[in-house]
This record gives sequence, structure tokens and C-alpha cells, in this order.
Amino acid sequence: MINWNLKLRNWHRDFSYFYAGLLMAFAISGIALNHRHAWDPRDYVYETIAVKMDMPKNRDLITEEFFKTCLKENQVDLELRGTAWRRGGYNLYFDGAYAFIDPFTGEGEIERFKIRPVLGQMVDLHKSNSNTWVWYSDLFAISVLLICITGLLIPKGKNGFKKRGWKLALVGVAIPSVLWFFL
Repeated sequence: MINWNLKLRNWHRDFSYFYAGLLMAFAISGIALNHRHAWDPRDYVYETIAVKMDMPKNRDLITEEFFKTCLKENQVDLELRGTAWRRGGYNLYFDGAYAFIDPFTGEGEIERFKIRPVLGQMVDLHKSNSNTWVWYSDLFAISVLLICITGLLIPKGKNGFKKRGWKLALVGVAIPSVLWFFL
């Protein structure tokens, strides 16, 4: 006869061991991403370069070529990758840098950044869309479900799911549901 409680314990333990590192990485980077309004958990600025551009009155003259010329005049040797109008100004994008230019004064700052060691890579896990990572993370998600299910089914007696666990599980579902509804 199969001892299902022992099997569930073994599966719970082995999946937990196997995915412990990834679970911790997602937990740490998830906390960091929850506070991204206060700081950038992926990148940090290590150099700021002030720039001043003579903005033409005619907005049609403000092109990528215009910005490339202004960058040369400011002795900025970064290669411009793209521009966008956002939040009432011009954003300039470079490899490892970005800038915001005030459209009225022409003043701005180029911020050169680097990826935070370890934490930056953990944050990238949340955004990766490579096929290999997508499949691996799907397997991870299924395994996390198995960890949760086996964790619910293992305890027996007064601390088991039927006696006490269902109440905690219900509260654990209710709190985020209520928060999600009001946010």
C-alpha cells in the first residue's frame, strides 16, 4: 500500500530544496520591485552629465539628427539609440545611459547607469521572455503549485487542513483579494 503522506512529504521536501534558490531570488527581487517608486532596483546612476541645447521654436526641426548634433556640441561621445516625447520633455536613450531634456530651456542631464550586481539580474528574471526561460519558469510555477498543495495536505490532526488549515488559507486568499479589489 502506498503511504501518500510520506510521498507528499518527499515531494514537498525535494521540490522545496530544488527551487529554494529561485524562490529566494524571486522573493528578494519582488520586494525590491515593490519599492521601485523609491529607487531603481535594477540600475544605479554612476555619472551625471549636464547638457544644454539651443531648442528651435519649430518642433519639426527637433529630430534625432538635431539631438546628435547637440550631443557633439556638448562633447558627449555616446551613441544615440532613440528619442521619445514623454512627461513633457524629450527622453534620449543610449546604451547604458538615458537623458531627459527640458523642451523650453534645452537643459538636461545624461545619467550613465550600471546594472546592480546580483539584484539587477534577479529583477531581470521577472521580465525575461527567452523561450528557454519561459519554459523553465512555467515548470517552476507548476512546482510551486505542487509545493503549496503538498504543504496543505501533509499536516494531519488538530493542525491539519480540515481542522485549522482551511481557516488560515481562507484568510490568506481573502486579504489579497480585498486589497486587489480596493487598489
